[in-house]
Amino acid sequence: MTASLKVWLTLTISLLAFIPNVLVVLGLLHTLPERPPLLDLRLILWILLLAVISALSGLYLTRRLLASLEELTRTFRYLKISPRNLPELHLPPAQHPLPQEVRELRAQFEALLDHFRREAQAREMVFATLAHDLKTPLLAAARAVAYLEEADDIGKERRKELLRQIQHELTRAHRLVENLLTASRLETTRPLREPLNLRPLLEDLRLRHLEDAEAHGVQVTIEGSGTARADRLLLERAVANLVDNAIRHARNTVVLRASDGWIEVEDDGPGLPAPLEALSQPFRSQHLRGVPAGSAGLGLYIARQVAEAHQGRLTLRPGTLAGACLRIEIPDPWRAAPASTATTKRVK
Repeated sequence: MTASLKVWLTLTISLLAFIPNVLVVLGLLHTLPERPPLLDLRLILWILLLAVISALSGLYLTRRLLASLEELTRTFRYLKISPRNLPELHLPPAQHPLPQEVRELRAQFEALLDHFRREAQAREMVFATLAHDLKTPLLAAARAVAYLEEADDIGKERRKELLRQIQHELTRAHRLVENLLTASRLETTRPLREPLNLRPLLEDLRLRHLEDAEAHGVQVTIEGSGTARADRLLLERAVANLVDNAIRHARNTVVLRASDGWIEVEDDGPGLPAPLEALSQPFRSQHLRGVPAGSAGLGLYIARQVAEAHQGRLTLRPGTLAGACLRIEIPDPWRAAPASTATTKRVK
């Protein structure tokens, strides 16, 4: 069984105090010309006394040295059994002056608690936003279904219109659920990168959004082509969110562009109502002027998270349609590696 730090430290201090004194006593003993009677018994008693004193000194010094760590252990144990929620957890103040190293350890643990609080708050706000936005299309679909159940003489066209409305609302709910799954996956797994041809990916997204674009009177076109190493499902969800926002705000045109390592989505709408950094925070964007619930913040948040999970970024670019032009950059680590190696060789 592995001994505790207290045992090892006590043993070390005791031996460091005991061995030199014993060596000194034995050295003095050899210098005596003759050994008086009872010297051996006195010597044994003295050595035993040295052992006891060394052990007591080691135990005392160990307790003093480890007192701050034991207090920190009691503090962590208190945090473990505390009924408080994470936002309310704080380290209680120290009862005694602490060494510098222990103070630094406490400070680092406080910083870790702050990090966990921010992450928990962000996660809570994300799911709260999802739940709020998911409730709207589900309620609309439920009301339309209830109306259809009671209405027998509304006519064929009106019935089709209500069914299209139900389909639209359920599609919105499905997209929100996909965002929920994407947010959960980003927190638990790393992206599975694979070589992707970006042109077919954009063509597939264009077909998926064709009905929605026609309903808004918007034409979706594709420009360019390229490749990237990315997780296909995550990248599709990120770009789909940008396309959803673009179609919702465009006047007539949405353009999807691709090149090696990036995808752009541009529209001819009024542009972003606030800075991209603020809009890509779902728990903040809902409170910005001109940003209705469920319109931009969550989609931009997912797009930014996907880009950052690939060591890339989501940026606002100058476009040609006078609207918003958002780019997801996906750097290729395999392509960047030879360049850095070559640079290192030149430096050498």
